[in-house]
Amino acid sequence: MANPISESTQRLLDDMDPEARAHAEREVAVNSVRAAGFKLSLAEEINLAKAIKVIAGVDGLSREELTGLKFLMIMSALPYDIQRHVVAFSTEGVTVEHASELFAAGSQKGCYLLSGATTVAAADGLSAEEEASARELGQRLKLADKLVNVLIAEARATGLAMRKGDPELVDELKRLRVALFGYL
Repeated sequence: MANPISESTQRLLDDMDPEARAHAEREVAVNSVRAAGFKLSLAEEINLAKAIKVIAGVDGLSREELTGLKFLMIMSALPYDIQRHVVAFSTEGVTVEHASELFAAGSQKGCYLLSGATTVAAADGLSAEEEASARELGQRLKLADKLVNVLIAEARATGLAMRKGDPELVDELKRLRVALFGYL
């Protein structure tokens, strides 16, 4: 089955000037803000951002969710033209199954996807539809139900802390998230 997320990413990368692509690969490798020892390739970062957009946008992508997605792309060191590509990516017809196919089941990368998607979705409050999609994603990624429950609860708390403007609590919740990833 064709995957519209990875296929559109591959087309983007194939069409890029080789020097610009090499520069983007270096930027992501050197400047991406991730947990110690955790690396994603340029293609994986782009796919991650698109998959997050799919899950967070299941009930429509709000201004707050779009801002969260853009922030994550900046933290991933994605160049602006690639960020524009992700924002322009149409999620019509793209499913949770497509998102789950991007990373190995039971992997730390899959956990990152679930966490990122639920955190962005919670930027404006986690809707029942978003939570159902997050749970389906966790199931498809073969993540333990307890881990899925904890990541969703952490995302809700982070979303609430962001909406209340509490940066200290957001930082503490980020540390909690990193600790959770250490169990995979």
